[in-house]
Amino acid sequence: MVGDAGAWSVEPVANPSVREARRRRLIRMTKEQIAGRTGPLRQVRYRDQVVSPLALELECRNLLQRAQRAIATIVTSGVYAGDLRGAVEELVLRQHEWDIAVALREITELLLDLVSSYGGGTAGPMTATVLLSQNRAISIARDATTARVLALELLAAQVAAAEAARRDWETAHRMAANNDKYLDLVARTAADQQATVEITGIAEQTAEAAQAFRETLQRATLAAEALALPESR
Repeated sequence: MVGDAGAWSVEPVANPSVREARRRRLIRMTKEQIAGRTGPLRQVRYRDQVVSPLALELECRNLLQRAQRAIATIVTSGVYAGDLRGAVEELVLRQHEWDIAVALREITELLLDLVSSYGGGTAGPMTATVLLSQNRAISIARDATTARVLALELLAAQVAAAEAARRDWETAHRMAANNDKYLDLVARTAADQQATVEITGIAEQTAEAAQAFRETLQRATLAAEALALPESR
């Protein structure tokens, strides 16, 4: 279905092969053009350099927004900056974003073609066969693009989990630094063996938190490696 909705909630996508200064200008210019407007409208200018959200129908626009949110979650995390950048570079993620946006724009244009070429009414058997095959082709393309978005969302979820595990480990490590104070307190107030065991156990919990962080980081790394583009790209 060709949805009609404002495009302001989705960022324009610039071709990552374009120089950075040019990319910023294209994004700024596109944002100015789509302000307050609704779509989808066929994009004519700068097609090989930027994809305008205004050129996407509602479902395609939602898919692009999901991809952008996933990428933002990944690249803004401390775990990505410190541990995962080597597994998948931001340029690779931006190439995925561009490929997704271009595919969604093409899907939207084909949907617009269907709407304009067939105005409604009762389709004859030959027309129905053509419509069925064309809609099937669009569905296959949308499913393939959705799968790529889901892969980005999986990586984002793994990165978020690794980030939470990292914070947990850092907090446990910081708290464990005070173990001696608690042990001294216990020794001064009462020689309670059970209390000493409990306080000492904080160190073991710190070690467990560190192990959990390493395992979660490993899963995020594997998810990131799965998104790496082939050398030919």
